[in-house]
Amino acid sequence: MIAENKKQTPDFFDVVILGGGLAGLTLARQLLSQQPELMIAVIEKRQYPVSETTHKVGESTVEIGAHYLSEQLGLKKHLTDDQLPKFGLRFFFKDAFQTLAEGTEVGGSSFFAAPSYQVDRGRLENFLAESGAELGATIFDGARVREVILDTSENGTKDTNHQITFLLNGEKQTISSRWVVDASGRAAFIKRKLQLEEDLGHDINAAWFRVDAQIQIDAWCEDSEWQQLTGKVPRRWLSTNHLMGEGYWVWIIPLATGSTSIGIVADPRVHALNTFNSFEKCIDWLDTHEPECAQAIAPHLDKMQDFLAIKKMSRGSRQVFSADRWGLVGEAAAFLDPFYSPGSDFIAIGNTMIGKLIEDDLAGKSLTHLAPTLQSVFLTLFQNNLLTYRDQYPLFGNPRIMSIKFVWDYAVYWGFPALLYFNDKLTDAGFIQSLSRGVEDIRDMNLKMQEFFRNWFEADPEVNAAPAFVDQSNIEIMTRLNRELTESLSDADLRQRFADNVDLIRDLMFEITSRVRESLPEIETSIGEQPPREQRLAPVFEMLNV
Repeated sequence: MIAENKKQTPDFFDVVILGGGLAGLTLARQLLSQQPELMIAVIEKRQYPVSETTHKVGESTVEIGAHYLSEQLGLKKHLTDDQLPKFGLRFFFKDAFQTLAEGTEVGGSSFFAAPSYQVDRGRLENFLAESGAELGATIFDGARVREVILDTSENGTKDTNHQITFLLNGEKQTISSRWVVDASGRAAFIKRKLQLEEDLGHDINAAWFRVDAQIQIDAWCEDSEWQQLTGKVPRRWLSTNHLMGEGYWVWIIPLATGSTSIGIVADPRVHALNTFNSFEKCIDWLDTHEPECAQAIAPHLDKMQDFLAIKKMSRGSRQVFSADRWGLVGEAAAFLDPFYSPGSDFIAIGNTMIGKLIEDDLAGKSLTHLAPTLQSVFLTLFQNNLLTYRDQYPLFGNPRIMSIKFVWDYAVYWGFPALLYFNDKLTDAGFIQSLSRGVEDIRDMNLKMQEFFRNWFEADPEVNAAPAFVDQSNIEIMTRLNRELTESLSDADLRQRFADNVDLIRDLMFEITSRVRESLPEIETSIGEQPPREQRLAPVFEMLNV
């Protein structure tokens, strides 16, 4: 155990959390911040402190996850002092013979209003483990779970609650708990036990590594005009930079420890995993597809810190919460795709929901209706987000389509789940149900638009485009939707804002489809024709020659 000043270790806990990574440690902090008297145990196979440069996906946060860490968990000082500010998501499209200035860049020239961060997972998890112990959590580190016996009685007692057996220092220990939450990542202890795995129909593979060096994309191009598009001081390197190509993307993420995380994510139908499933193969693959990146890494090959390849990265689950007082969070529940960095978002959403269930249960309230309702909301958000990725990787090298798709995807994200999360409404079952028609409308529009982007690509697969900087800071719909996340709204105003966003998203759908079909009338679509009320994206279309 990592701290000497914890509560005396009992054999019964209110909540036992399997896994002490980001999902498990943030949940412990969340629960103890809300109810300091709770007895919380975290069982983690690693010993703390872990290496600061811990090898995990989830270094890039976006608005929901950043808000959860900063505001809900009170980690703003840590994020500001010990992590890096994030200069948004940034995307580069070019062929292997072009410089960055000769391709298409999509990103902001200034920070968005709602902040986000680049997070060194090891540094954050060490901080969470130490502060969690100080708050009163009992952390069994260096421990391995061997068995979980779930209690299914409606009113669990100390004698009939869940039983968790684990090995610690070679000795078997058994503890009981009213609640057990699986945050064990891809080990997914409870999901495997209950056979809850669900095929998402989205097969992607990934390989990533870290080097002990700063790989700054600002230095890859000497064009002075290009360098100053984002300000006089080089700061593109603070973005989560995406190098885009057909069937793949490459991430470049800076870490506060001075290391850089680099990953390749690809659709196996276009790029087989066995072409980049070792560090040496990754470098060769980058040399072919992203030579500037390979050249930037070349002086630091001896500074490689770790490497990992994962097949079939996306994971689903048929169930994530139960009225029988258990739940799944983080990757133990489900994982979409690292593109757009949604991992910490679903940790935030899942932890917030399981926290509400635990709170209501310990207050003596029935979970018979709340547990399935919150699960339905969680899985609806997850499935709607899945549409963003499934069968879309072939489009990733097309700057015209993707530049417009980015606007659509951001609008759906900021206008719906992020808006409700920032206003603490994703666990308010009654409020969510009152928005059901609008939620269904957004899902239907998103389904049709993702199909439209695929049909657009089939009708116009040409990827060459004139050099362009699509400055998202000058796209009013994006800056407004992001800025509105920072506004605190009454229930009535929030309902109106959501209704306005549904209308805005619908208007955006008609603007995109009508503009594209002017030049490509043969595109098949189930979307009817209707003139948009405003031409919000006209400058972007003109810049991209659409």
